[in-house]
Amino acid sequence: MKRKLPGSEKLLALLERYKYPILILLAGVVLLLWPGRKTAASEAAEPTPAAAETVSDEGRSYCRELELQLEGLLAQIDGAGRVRVLLTLKTGPAAAYQTDRSRSEEREGDVQSLNEEEKTVILRRGSAYDEPAVVSKAYPVFRGALIIAEGAGDPSVRLRLSAAVAALLELGADQITVVKMK
Repeated sequence: MKRKLPGSEKLLALLERYKYPILILLAGVVLLLWPGRKTAASEAAEPTPAAAETVSDEGRSYCRELELQLEGLLAQIDGAGRVRVLLTLKTGPAAAYQTDRSRSEEREGDVQSLNEEEKTVILRRGSAYDEPAVVSKAYPVFRGALIIAEGAGDPSVRLRLSAAVAALLELGADQITVVKMK
């Protein structure tokens, strides 16, 4: 003989009434937890539009120098004529610095605490010059390129300009726009 729990009839009635909203909610939770979705750590590692707006002065000057170099090179392509280039950055240049980590344990009675400290390694060159030890440098990552050229009315010139920029900056064709100069 089965014994029914008190209130189980009410619960079953509620489940029957709201079974579709509950199924949709459960499906949403499953999709959120599904492997391969972006985690908070991976989203933090990706630059956001706000991060791109805060590219350092060093990144902007690097970008401007590269634009000028590209203008000179692309103008050498047959039929291109005068060329102007605008680049947008996803991330600016960055450097990773050498750090020293130290661990210490303190014990007071039954309580044990672990302290970790991380310090950047500083290279000293004389008494007036200190700089952090650089482990690696990352070059800027470009978001897109705009090329304005006198000869861009010719499809073959547009293709050559786009291919040159794609090869140099590792951009896809969908990230490069080539337009005719007025």
